[in-house]
Amino acid sequence: MKGVFILELFDSHSHIEMPRLYPSAAAVVKRAKAAGVIGVVVSPIEPKFYTKALDLVERFPGYIWATFGLHPPRTTPRTVKQCIRLIREHSERILAIGEVGLDYYWEKSEQKRELQRHHFIEFIRLADELELPLVVHSREAEADAIRILKEEQATRLQLHCFNDSSLVAEAASENWFMSVPTSVVSRRRMQRIAQMMPLANMLLETDAPWLAPQPRQQNEPANLPLAVAKIAELQETTEEVVAESTTKNALELFNLELYKGKVQRR
Repeated sequence: MKGVFILELFDSHSHIEMPRLYPSAAAVVKRAKAAGVIGVVVSPIEPKFYTKALDLVERFPGYIWATFGLHPPRTTPRTVKQCIRLIREHSERILAIGEVGLDYYWEKSEQKRELQRHHFIEFIRLADELELPLVVHSREAEADAIRILKEEQATRLQLHCFNDSSLVAEAASENWFMSVPTSVVSRRRMQRIAQMMPLANMLLETDAPWLAPQPRQQNEPANLPLAVAKIAELQETTEEVVAESTTKNALELFNLELYKGKVQRR
């Protein structure tokens, strides 16, 4: 009898540190492991959640990993200064800087958009200085984000929940990684993007508790297999190929490796 191939999946971007999921983190992790998820990155959106992210890293060593960033609509000189201080303080404990970037969906003021662009450059340069990858948020601002990243010669990064099909080829040509969320199961726009995105540039993410496979659901890492099945269908390949490629890409981006079935730093 032929053995069953167990998918090894990696959730490159989630928010288990948020109030919706943090109290039930142990159950979330248990379900994720049962679904074949071998690692989860939590990306707190502002400094007040950093402590909970580090708590999860300590409670689930080698399984939950953290990045530190600042959701663009929360960008102020004060929050950026605080964020940068904490990134420097914990640079040995985090995998990357992010999510940081631009958000034109929530921010309509050109003056405040310019402030986002200014601080985005600060974070890009900090990532270069600390030799850490960058996790980029670029909601309805993909063109400006890509322009700035190219001007700053950024190389090692993830375009989180990349949502502009017209720019997929340009991002891929820079050898940047782009992550496809679990909402690919039901959202046609994301399906078009996943269909055209090279597997060599693709990561998986849940963005849990948001971007669930179906609208109005609460999301969690255990839903990753649903995204893999849809991506395999769109790419006309197997779930095993999607899993292997996206996990390999995530480990490469975050400078991790799989050793005896467990994720660790290289």
